[in-house]
Amino acid sequence: MGIHSIVAIHGLDGHRERSWTAQNGKLWLRDFLPDIISTARIVTFGYDAYTRKCPAPSEQTLHNHAENFLARLSSFRVNPASTERPIIFVAHSLGGIILKFVGN
Repeated sequence: MGIHSIVAIHGLDGHRERSWTAQNGKLWLRDFLPDIISTARIVTFGYDAYTRKCPAPSEQTLHNHAENFLARLSSFRVNPASTERPIIFVAHSLGGIILKFVGN
């Protein structure tokens, strides 16, 4: 497999690292995936997705999340060589809806 970027977007009430971490503390995006795709650049996108168990639920809209996601993704792809990398998205729950919103 060639050089890829892998972008993980967590779901509702999720966290950019804890959502992808097993009970044993292994973050599979960091601890296992590089063994399979060693040339991949792996990043996670975190956003305010809390609906409970916090002082106040998120007031961000899908549009806000999509704009923030695109801005942060663009900042990782400023180098001309990185813009040629195919992107593999791993999205869960609300993360998939944000990704779909970006595509629209």
